[in-house]
Amino acid sequence: MRRLRTLVILTVGAILGYKMATKMHEDDPDVVHGPQRLAAASSPGLRLVQGQAQRLADQATGKSLQAIRRTRSAIRNRLGEQDDDAAWN
Repeated sequence: MRRLRTLVILTVGAILGYKMATKMHEDDPDVVHGPQRLAAASSPGLRLVQGQAQRLADQATGKSLQAIRRTRSAIRNRLGEQDDDAAWN
């Protein structure tokens, strides 16, 4: 009798564990998983606007990186002009 009870408890535990694992691995419908393709994205006008927006974003990224490089260069030059022990690698 004791072995049967233990077997039943283990079986119920395994089944509950399996059901909980499958439930935890389901996708949450409230979480957005990256860009969603919409039917409106296939219109030529929207594709043109999206392309222009991407080009502008790429240009902004390039200009931002250039500004960061100029700033780093200026900081390195200022640190190099001083007789401090501060140095950047």
